[in-house]
Amino acid sequence: CLDWRPEVVLVIKGGPITPGVIRRIKARLNTVVVNFFPDNPLWMIPFVCIEAYDVFFTKERYALRSLQQVGITNLHYLPMYCVPAMHHPVTLTPEEQDRYVSPISFVGSHYPYRERFLRELAGYPVRLWGTGWRDATDAGGRRMVAGPAVWGRAKLAVYSGSTLSLNHHHPMNDIVGVNTRTFELAASGACQVVDWKDELSPLFKPGEEVVAYRDLDELRRQLDFYLAHPDEARAIGQNALKRALGEHTLRHRIEEMLAVLADRFGLRA
Repeated sequence: CLDWRPEVVLVIKGGPITPGVIRRIKARLNTVVVNFFPDNPLWMIPFVCIEAYDVFFTKERYALRSLQQVGITNLHYLPMYCVPAMHHPVTLTPEEQDRYVSPISFVGSHYPYRERFLRELAGYPVRLWGTGWRDATDAGGRRMVAGPAVWGRAKLAVYSGSTLSLNHHHPMNDIVGVNTRTFELAASGACQVVDWKDELSPLFKPGEEVVAYRDLDELRRQLDFYLAHPDEARAIGQNALKRALGEHTLRHRIEEMLAVLADRFGLRA
């Protein structure tokens, strides 16, 4: 960093980076140090670290408002994104169809809150991929296991092979903002069924680009409807794909970052 002498230093999350490190960098370089934090900063990074950056980008408006209320002014809202080279539809091979096709899929590691959530979907044709599920306390959850964690093409095959893809937010990490999975599923052309967040509708239209629910009864109604109408589910996935590529790629977020830096510090790309 010192040899390269950049105009901007971008940190992604950066939990171990202390305010002292940032001060030393800025003392030796004429640079702007910014952070794009992908989780909820209220419980994952100390306030003194947030304040040390010239700009702190957060996907969570609840955290932004809370921090502003105690006088922190270097904040900017920036949602997460997809990377089209990594997140895209795939055409399944016959072997992949046998392995990954599913009426309802869930991809993610085992956590108690996820086990409790999936327990409410007993009787639905859910297949799940992820680590730790074979040790779930609930026998119903164990019966849903289709395989271990999936990455790369295998994960895309699950998304492309599913009529519906579940996306359940972490109850502490995502308060009003949406997670990265929202954008990954959209860019993969999946019809995602996602719990409602205040920031969801400005990003994707519920009923047209995602299927949203506010409680378990509504979730079950949505699952029943779209399992019975798979063509409508596919149309929602295609609409989500178009929206993701048109507005929510990594390039779009970088362009917004650069616009903020140009406005605040006069930096030009």
